[in-house]
Amino acid sequence: MRQPHLIAVARFVRDLLSYDEQLIKFDRQNVIATDFETSYIIVNGSLPQTVLARGQHFNGTTEVMTYTAAVSHAVVLEFYGSNAYTNAQAFMMLSESQRANELRRKNALTIMAVSNITDVGQLLGQSHGNRVHLSFNVQYAPAHDVQTLRIDTPQFQFLED
Repeated sequence: MRQPHLIAVARFVRDLLSYDEQLIKFDRQNVIATDFETSYIIVNGSLPQTVLARGQHFNGTTEVMTYTAAVSHAVVLEFYGSNAYTNAQAFMMLSESQRANELRRKNALTIMAVSNITDVGQLLGQSHGNRVHLSFNVQYAPAHDVQTLRIDTPQFQFLED
């Protein structure tokens, strides 16, 4: 099962680059690197997540306790194929546009600026298989509601020996 914020990141990429949804994949799934002649974009969410804050709020009217957290997740977009560098550069530049801000609001995500660009082919000394990685952080706030009955009048029962 895909994490909802990673699905939102994939939608963000799709809408920002006007990209074919069939060419956006999640994580690595036993595919040989030389098979990537097509310009795939992989949303890699295998890096650690950091919990920045936690909270809770009780609504006395509806008697619901809401538990929340603020989480930061390092995400790597992996661009493959003959257009890898062009697509990576387009994402990096367009991620600061007004359209990107609207998509962040629509997907309820905070997608930070690209922090690292890695030409993996050059790093590994390969002359084939264009592959460029972009790293950035995504912040999201999951919430979970729990029906909780409040205690209006506490009742104590003392047991004596």
